[in-house]
Amino acid sequence: MSPEALHLKQEFKVTAVTSIHFFEYKSDFIFKSEYHDYWKVLYVEEGSCEIISSKTNHTPFLLKEGQLFIQAPNEYYSFKGTENTTPVLFSCGFYCDSPHLNLLSNRVLSCKETEQQLLSLLAGEGKNNFFARIDDSGVYTLERKYNQPFGGEQLIRSYLEMLLIALMRQSASTPSEKEPALSPLSKADSILLNRITDYYAKHITEHLSIEQICQEFSIGRAHLQRIFREQTGLGAIEYFCQMRISVAKKMIRDDKMNLTDTARALGYTSIHYFSKQFKKITGMPPSHYQNTIRSASSDPVYQHIDLDQKLSPESED
Repeated sequence: MSPEALHLKQEFKVTAVTSIHFFEYKSDFIFKSEYHDYWKVLYVEEGSCEIISSKTNHTPFLLKEGQLFIQAPNEYYSFKGTENTTPVLFSCGFYCDSPHLNLLSNRVLSCKETEQQLLSLLAGEGKNNFFARIDDSGVYTLERKYNQPFGGEQLIRSYLEMLLIALMRQSASTPSEKEPALSPLSKADSILLNRITDYYAKHITEHLSIEQICQEFSIGRAHLQRIFREQTGLGAIEYFCQMRISVAKKMIRDDKMNLTDTARALGYTSIHYFSKQFKKITGMPPSHYQNTIRSASSDPVYQHIDLDQKLSPESED
């Protein structure tokens, strides 16, 4: 490769799509709840619905026409139609290990013309490339058509990544109705946050400390923690730990090494500590996650459960 060549950064890399649905619900529908290990976009084309999540302590919030919500992995969600409306919803489940998704998840986002066009293109390509009816909410396994249009699946990934980029740019530049305009200091903090998360990605196999981050970026401990709490809802090191476990999950899905080697490759001092961190963040030990991935007849694992139900205790590795 030419020395003048520049490797392009990829902020969002979608590795797999799990479902693409576009369907109409009755006004009195109630989707009991769901739990899954992937991200999910939920967009309201018409009508409105109420969403309850474990993240919001079971307090419902309204998702109106033209608004979008990104469900995070390993959390509980339930939604129902609002009175006297017939909601038309589009949803797409996908795997992506970008830490930037934490900044978009569990927030109500308004879709403008650009985002709406990308959602329409995404739904269209889903219909053209897969046998599963995108208007059937009970079908979760995508099956490829034999006569797929050339590059169809690549377009699905591209449209989805473009949608996430558009939402990220909108989120950074346009405050929501409930959020005050970003001050110059807040914008500087947002830039600093991106620099720190880039640093995290480059040092993902290391054991980072608050002191090390503060020294590297010449920032006070309280200021560092405030940036992460305001932007992500997590502490600075807690966010880094989630990034490491996201990488670990991808390595387990790739199934190229055992759990001990995975832990060692990510710089964990012992398999026991790795298992403890994995279970703390995902709700299950890595051995259970690995067995689930290997034994699933289709990817992803999709469970319908009661919202108040907790994961059954598992013994640590």
